[in-house]
Parts: sequence; structure tokens; C-alpha cells
Amino acid sequence: MEDRFEQWKRYLLPLPHEITFEGDVECRPESVSVALRPGAGALEKNAAAMLEALFPGEEGAKPVGGAFSISIGLIESGPDAERLKGLPNCRQAYTIRPDGRRLVLAALSERGITYGARTLRQLLEPNLSPDSIRIPLVSVTDWPDLDERGMWNFPTPEEWIPWMASMKLNYGKMDSTELSTVVRGKPNSARIDRALMEEARLLGFNYVPLITHLNFLHDRGLFRAYPELAGKGDGALAGRYFAHKEGNQHRAPCASNPLLVDILEEWMADIASQGASEVGCWLTERPAQCECDDCTALGQFVLEARAFVNAWKRIRPRFPEFDLRIFLSTTTSQRDYRVLAELPPEVRVGRACAAEMERVLHLPRDLTANPLLDYHASQGRWIASYDVPVNANGRVETPEFKVPQSSPHRIRDYVGHLIRRQYSGAFGMMAWVTKGRETCGYNVAALAEYSWNLKGRSEREFAVAWATREGYVDVEAFADWSERLGPVAFDVYDSDFPVCYSWGKAVEMVRSKRRPYLGEGMFRYYENEHAFDEKVDACRRAIQIASGFESPDCVNETRVVMTYVELARGVYRVAEKVATRDLADPDVQMELQAALESLETAGASNVAAIRHWRETLGPEPWHNRVHDAIRGTESTVREIARFLRERYLN
Repeated sequence: MEDRFEQWKRYLLPLPHEITFEGDVECRPESVSVALRPGAGALEKNAAAMLEALFPGEEGAKPVGGAFSISIGLIESGPDAERLKGLPNCRQAYTIRPDGRRLVLAALSERGITYGARTLRQLLEPNLSPDSIRIPLVSVTDWPDLDERGMWNFPTPEEWIPWMASMKLNYGKMDSTELSTVVRGKPNSARIDRALMEEARLLGFNYVPLITHLNFLHDRGLFRAYPELAGKGDGALAGRYFAHKEGNQHRAPCASNPLLVDILEEWMADIASQGASEVGCWLTERPAQCECDDCTALGQFVLEARAFVNAWKRIRPRFPEFDLRIFLSTTTSQRDYRVLAELPPEVRVGRACAAEMERVLHLPRDLTANPLLDYHASQGRWIASYDVPVNANGRVETPEFKVPQSSPHRIRDYVGHLIRRQYSGAFGMMAWVTKGRETCGYNVAALAEYSWNLKGRSEREFAVAWATREGYVDVEAFADWSERLGPVAFDVYDSDFPVCYSWGKAVEMVRSKRRPYLGEGMFRYYENEHAFDEKVDACRRAIQIASGFESPDCVNETRVVMTYVELARGVYRVAEKVATRDLADPDVQMELQAALESLETAGASNVAAIRHWRETLGPEPWHNRVHDAIRGTESTVREIARFLRERYLN
């Protein structure tokens, strides 16, 4: 009996905080009914429909009930209500209780009902057939560790939102927000996908409209319509990320000009009038400063945040329930202290591209810390990070290589830091859309697991649950593969990846004869030379396990990770010889030649592995970030070889 219930729990993702089984009931699907409380709201009705869809009976007829029932409703008093009120993020918490031949799903809010229905559906699906359903008599008390959990951007929202919501992820930004072109003297408007926003809301998902980075507003004709709003001087040019490759330098606005507040107010009011409950407002993306006297007196980002807040305050009398969240500038934090001091306490704050700024070297794994934001989070300020590394490098300010990473170990580590720092939101970010779920789906599921219940499952237990839900024949073998590859992928992609290749840092290390230091930079998680062999051996064992899987994806991914280890080893051996040996010695030159040839072989293997992995997912055209990864390896190996052959090898 116990084994059966343990098997049942494998279908739950995320795992509830508290769950026990008292037995089960078997009956015909059409004899199960769902009862709503009088006056049930839209989310409750949607939750009931989600459950009823499991057992419609013949020709889609609604269940007639009789043998078993599920009761759904909000509660305000009683032992369960008092328990829920004391839990973290209690408006999302819920209970499920057995009561004879009935299950009672209760919560303090409709969103809690939605999440409880998700858990029930996951429990009911595995043992359902046209003729029979086995229903667990289960007792659950559950809540999320973080208030918001989700993805910064994602492809095809109409597909991704239901998928993410099925795992209780509940946040995403509305890329479909369209700000009107600014015309002087004309009202400004915005268009959002209201239908999709409402559909998301029924799933307990926040699909949040946005006003984009203020240095992007020239794209909306802002400076053509109002030249006086253009930031003054070259200091107002925010530049662009290395990853963007092209485009102008994105001039920031003159944030002290009151015209800016007028325009922001009109956009906000139009968004609110379409039923949105909040808006995300993005400060200028990169370091910039309008050089007029009024702006330099306080600073660009202080004035931008003030403009957003003033616009929001103006519309609050008309839309008193409309909320504001501020997205801080990504690569500059000099005036964040003043921005935070000025923001009303109810304004939410998000931060991205801060992974390297917050890194604190520590063994066995690095820590993350931002004393300013961490203090505000500890005082109850709503703070979120967009840096959960669901993709390989997790640094979108760099050339974000599109290569595979399956590492619940890395996701759990980062989310754990955020929870311990008392943050309220944890989001992942992808700067590409094609094959997003194939590349990052496992990690997105890990984000769902650990942002809801950090301590519920080990990484291996999560792997078993994910493989169970995905229909793997041998879920324990998949977990074996994940346990071998996940820590190695963590090591590889958290070691100055990909900038060690894309920015020529490995090449410069060799050229400058700088001795490689094991434990730092691109060798961050290589404690000694044996570590390279240990990681390669782990990958080989992972490949052996994954060779028995029906899909080749796990084998192909492991080869990419393994060849990155071999590439790092090749760079290390060459750099070590160049830095420490007498290169005029013919014997040393022979050793260096052999080391260089090994590096070239490793580079070729890495390129071939990336190409094979991506070819298996689909033919060209591939996203440019796949080609960035290939070029990063090719240029690193080519430039090191050129330098050595021109200087030391004849």
C-alpha cells in the first residue's frame, strides 16, 4: 500500500509541502461529481471544470455523481482556515481533506483553489480509464515558498502559459504589449492581448503588461514628436549589450522633463482601462545619464523611477486597485539605494543581469548577495530576481549561447539562495524562442518544483517525478543520468561561461602568459587536474545510461557538456605550459605542440557535438545563438593556435 502511494506522489509536480494518504476509492468516472460553493468565482468555476473534464462520461456528458464527490470552496474560519492564514504566501495556499467518500478542497482565495485543483488533477490522472478511476483519500496542506514563479520571456504564450500554469508557475511578461507611436499633441494609447491575459488569470497566472525600457522609446517616435525629451549629450547614450550585435545606441530620455510623466500616465491609464491589474515599468537598460542640469542633479534612474511613480499616482484615483512594479536598470546599480528609498512600499521591484555582480566566491558552491536588495527584502519589500539559470549561462548581457543544460542541481541552488535572501519572485530568462521547451523544459520544471517547495525533493527525486510525468519507461535510469550529468553541467556552465570563449578571455590568458588558476574563472569548479578526468568519466557513464533511452536527446546533450570539459582541459594544459615552461626548449616545444593538437581536437569535437545536438532537434535555420556557441569555440581555438604557431612553434 505504502509503495503505491509513493508511486502516486511521483505524478505530482511540484510536490506539496504536506501530503499523507489514508487509502483510496475506486469507482466509475461518471459517478464522480464536483460541487462548488454558492457564489463561486470565475477561477473556482474554471478549477471545477478542469477536474470535471477528467470524467465526463459518455459523449461528453457532465458527470452524474453518486459514488464520490469533490467539494470546492473558500473558507474564512475553522482550523484549516487558521492554519492557512499563518502560512507563507497564504493567498495561494490550500488544503485537501478526505471526508468519507468525498474530498474537500478549500482555500482562502480563488487562486489557492486553482492550485489545489492542479494537485488533485495530477493525482487523478494516473489511475483513470474509461471504465474506472482510483481516487486517493489524501490530506494535503500546501503553499508556495515564493510568491511569484515563472519566466521573463517565452515563446508562444498561448501554449506556454497553460503548460507553465499546470506546474503552478504563475508569472510572465506580456511581450504583446504595444505602445502607440507618439504623436505630438495627441493622446497616447497601448494595446494588450486582453483575451490571453484573462485566460491566464483563470489559470492563476499573472501575465503582466509592460512599458519597455525608457531608452527604447525612440522606437515609438518619442523624440520625433518631442525633441525636448531626448536626453542631452553623449552621456545619454545607453549603448547596447554585446549580445545585441546591432542597433543604435538607445538614447535615454530627459527624465526631469514633466512631459515624460504625461506620456507615461496615458499609457498606464489605457493599460489599466483594459482590465490589467498592474504594469511592469522598465528603467533605462544600461548606464546612461542625460547631461542637462536638472537630470544630473539627481541622476537618471532616480528621475526615471520618479516619473513612473508620479504617473501611477495620477491614475490611482481612477484605478485604485492598479499596481506598479519597477524593473531596475540591469548593469548599473549606483543609485539603486535612492530609487528604493523613494519607491512607495507597495511597489514591486525586479532585477536582472546581476548574477556576476552578486557572486561571492565560496566553496563548494558560490553564494549570491546584494546587501542593499537583501536588506529591503528582509524588511518586507517585494523583490524578485530574473536570473534563475534555466539556460546554459543565465547571463543575457553576454552572447547567450544556445546549448543544452539539464541541471536541477543548479536551479535548486540558485532558487535556494533567493528564498534564504527572503526574495518574493524567481524568474528564468531566455533570449530566444525556437526550441525553447526542448532546450530548457527540464530546467523550467525544476524552477516550478523548487520555487514552490525547495526542501520537498532531492534532485534525484525530482528527476524521477519528471520522468514519470514524461512517460519514460525506466524512470530510475533517467534519474541516474540526471544525477551524473546535472552536477557536471552546473560546473561547466557556472565557470565564466560563455564569456571565457566569446570575449576572447581564454585567448588573452595564453597571449599574456597568465598562469591559469584552478578554482577561478573558466576553471571555477575544477579543483585540480584530476577534476577534468572525473567530469569526463561522469559524462561517459551518463552517455552509457542514456544510450538505452528511446530519444537521443540525453546522449547528445551529454556529449556537448563533455566536450566543453575537454575543451577547458585543453585550454588549461596549453596555458599552463605557456606560463610556466621555457618555450625556447625544443622538448618543451614538442610538448606544447602535442597540447595544442589536443586542444584543436577538443574544439572540433565540441563543434561537432553542438551541431549534432541541434541537427537532431531540427534543420537550419538555427537561432544565431547556436552559431554564436560554435563560433566561440572555433575562434578561441583558432586564435590560440595562431598565436602559438606564429610565436613559438615552427
